[in-house]
Amino acid sequence: MNLKSMLTLGLAGALVLTGCRKDFDSINTNPNEPSSVSTGFLLTSAQKSLMDNTTDEWWNGRRGNQLAQYWASNQYSNESRYQFRTEIDNGYWSAFYAGALQDLQTIIDLNSGDDAADYAGYGANGNQIAVATLLQAWTFQMLTDCYGDIPFSEALQGGENTTPAYDSQADVYAGLITMIDGAISGIDAAGAGPQGDVVYGGDMGKWAMFGNSLKLRVAMRMSDADAGAAKLAGEAALDAGVILDNADNALFGYLDAVPNNHPINQDYQTRNDFAASNTMVDYLTTNADPRLSVYYAPNAGGAYVGEVYGLNEANAALTPNDDVSQRGAAVLAATMPGIYMDAAQVRFLCAEAAAKGWANAGGSAEEHYAAGIQASMDFWGVDAADAQAYIDAHPFSAESWVYEKWVALYMQGIEGWCEWRRLDGPALNACADGSLGGGTDGDLPPHRFTLPLDEATLNEANWSAAGGAANTLNTPLWWDVN
Repeated sequence: MNLKSMLTLGLAGALVLTGCRKDFDSINTNPNEPSSVSTGFLLTSAQKSLMDNTTDEWWNGRRGNQLAQYWASNQYSNESRYQFRTEIDNGYWSAFYAGALQDLQTIIDLNSGDDAADYAGYGANGNQIAVATLLQAWTFQMLTDCYGDIPFSEALQGGENTTPAYDSQADVYAGLITMIDGAISGIDAAGAGPQGDVVYGGDMGKWAMFGNSLKLRVAMRMSDADAGAAKLAGEAALDAGVILDNADNALFGYLDAVPNNHPINQDYQTRNDFAASNTMVDYLTTNADPRLSVYYAPNAGGAYVGEVYGLNEANAALTPNDDVSQRGAAVLAATMPGIYMDAAQVRFLCAEAAAKGWANAGGSAEEHYAAGIQASMDFWGVDAADAQAYIDAHPFSAESWVYEKWVALYMQGIEGWCEWRRLDGPALNACADGSLGGGTDGDLPPHRFTLPLDEATLNEANWSAAGGAANTLNTPLWWDVN
């Protein structure tokens, strides 16, 4: 019995001594397993998801690039006649909200929560938050410019709020300016940029320029609806510094091989549903624009001939592909970059700001106009002498800068459609065989997309409050006052 007692006491003492070791946590921590997963994976995924979904054959090909009349359909042409597929609205709404936007929100939450220090090794907390917030603002602007009222202030709350209210577009735009200002002011200039940033490689100076450029775009788009607030925000953005050179473009670089090649390249490997639109080919031909041979390819006879925009499916199928111009090799390339923001677009915003008399424009409307054309020509690899000859032959005017901005926004179809709605130019064609979904002003492109029908089931009360069944393609957006 004495021996048993001594053994019991010895074991108890050993346990007590072991339990009191100060390095208990380190002994029980696997050195090969990190305590937190890098937020860089979320950032890369979000950046790629956003660009894949906004440049692919559905959102950009069947919608943006056709609504801006950059492309026409070789076949399956109903979208060019404004009959949009319900499942596409449902799927992309979910992809943006539950996909990229939610991933970006996770980055923000992890870097602002109690355990934020655990994630500072993947880039300064403030810088991770800033980049994620700016990308969210970019996405929210695109969504509200397509749909009007959207979930915004109550969005991305997960299980805490599965039926978010819709904010008016006016409130969304005011909120975007606040988001952008907060992101830029939160940048830690001395800290590391976020891991996983494949747009700017963690260069926070360039992210600040991107933020200011996005703020300028937001301001200009709302300038007819709220001139005072737009001028204040736009002048601040210009003063802080915007993208003025292609070296600072916010681009997503695609690679040669699947799954990292451009979505349009991937689509073209198995099908060819789109051709050059006669609308744009005719404009470029009339103006002897050297971008014509880059944007499009000549037909089998060596001529540039656009497919008639808005044919019904039977008539579209009648045209042999060899008879009309197809998309150019640069456009179909695997490595064609996706564009978040580029100097050409910003230069045209600066030209408009100067024309409006906004302070801090940094040059005249004429100077920014010429620089915008030059930036577009350089981006697409046009010979310098040809670019200069074109600029000299097409001086600035109230009409020419509207047209040139539309041309420069090629492959950014949603943006081209937005600016056509805001500026009422250049003149686009009514769809040739009539509208199927209710275009505007004699079968011209619509003012918006209708809200996804999934929302009628999953968020019915708020969907109804935002217009619901009364929300039509013909309803102008808040900023579209002309």
